[in-house]
Amino acid sequence: MAWFASIVAPIAALGLAIGSIMLVLGHRFIEEFTRPGVTIDQATPQWGGWTFPEAVGEPPPALQREVTFHSADGTHLRGEFWAQTHSAPTIIISHGFHVPCLHFRSVAALEYAHGANILLFDYRGHGKSALIPTTCGNAEVNDLVAAVDVAASQPETSRSQIYIHGFSMGAAVALLLPQHTAVAGIIADSPYARLDEMTRQIITQILEQEISRWHGPTRVVRTLIPALTCLTFRGGQLLFHARYRHSLVARPDQTIGNHPSKQMLRAAGTMSPPILLIHAEYDSMVAFHHARRLVAAARTAGRSIQEYYTPCDLHCGSYGYDPHRYMALLQEFVALPAKGSTSDGPGQNAVPFLEKSKEDAPR
Repeated sequence: MAWFASIVAPIAALGLAIGSIMLVLGHRFIEEFTRPGVTIDQATPQWGGWTFPEAVGEPPPALQREVTFHSADGTHLRGEFWAQTHSAPTIIISHGFHVPCLHFRSVAALEYAHGANILLFDYRGHGKSALIPTTCGNAEVNDLVAAVDVAASQPETSRSQIYIHGFSMGAAVALLLPQHTAVAGIIADSPYARLDEMTRQIITQILEQEISRWHGPTRVVRTLIPALTCLTFRGGQLLFHARYRHSLVARPDQTIGNHPSKQMLRAAGTMSPPILLIHAEYDSMVAFHHARRLVAAARTAGRSIQEYYTPCDLHCGSYGYDPHRYMALLQEFVALPAKGSTSDGPGQNAVPFLEKSKEDAPR
C-alpha cells in the first residue's frame, strides 16, 4: 500500500493547491465584480465609447418627482418619474453595469420631449439606490419588476403601455424579465445572451492587464491564462452562489424561450412583448454572436423580434453611428405620435427626436 500512498499524496496535494488557487482567484474576482458604488470613468477603455444625445431640456421641476421603492428582497431603490401633462406611454431607462442612470438623463430628456413619460432609476449597487453588491442581472431582474410596478402605478401612464429601453447589462436584465401584462415592448441595446461568457471574457481581460504590468518573463504566464480564467470562474461561481444564492450564469437567451407559448398567451388574452434588438456588428465588449443567439432563441419561441445592426465597433455605439435612424426606429416601435398630433394624445408638446443628421454622426 506504500506505493498507493506515494501516488495519492501528491495528487491530493496538487488538488488542494489547485482548489486553493481557484478560491483565492475567485474571491478576488467576485469582490471586484460585485463591488457597489462603482462608476466607469469615461476616460478609460471600459467606458466603451458610448455616445449620448446632445443636451435637451428636461421637464420643469413640477413634472419631475422622486420615487422610492423596494425590490422583492427588500433592497431600497431610488429614481425619478418625469410626467407628461396627459396620459402617455412610459419608457423605463434600464442602465448599464457601473453606468448609473445619471448618465442617461439626456436619453430620458430626448424621449420625454417626444411625448413619453420617463422612469429613471438606479439598480442595486448603483447611483442613489442601496449600495449592496451587484450581480449583473441575477438579482437586478427583481429590481426591474419593481420598477415596472412603480411605472404602472403612475396616473400618467397609459394602461399596459410601458416600454423598457435597456443598455448593455440593463438590456439583458430587460430580456430576463418575466411576463408582465403592463410591458408593451423591450428595446434592448447591446445585451449579452449568456452572463457566463461575459464573465469569462472579463476575467481574461483582467488577467491580461495584470500580466502586462509584470517585469519578468510573461510569455510563459500568458499560456496559463486560459487555465487561470477557468479556475477563477469556477471559484467565483462557488463563492457567488454561496453568498448571494444566485447563479453566475444569467441566460437571456433561455428566458426568451421560456416565455409562455403563443397558444397559452392567446388563451389568457395577452402576448409576450415584442423586442427591438440593437447591436453594433463589431462590438468589442459584447460580441455580435450574442445578438445572433438571442434572435435565434426568440424566433424558435415564436416571439416578435426586430433587428437593427450597425457597422460599428463601439459597445452601445449604434446611437452614435446614426442618431437619426436609431431614434426613428425607437419612435416607430414605441408608437409615439409625431409632432402636431391632437391635444389629447401624447405628442401634444412633442419635438423632433433629433436635429443632428447622419452625416454629423461619429463613426
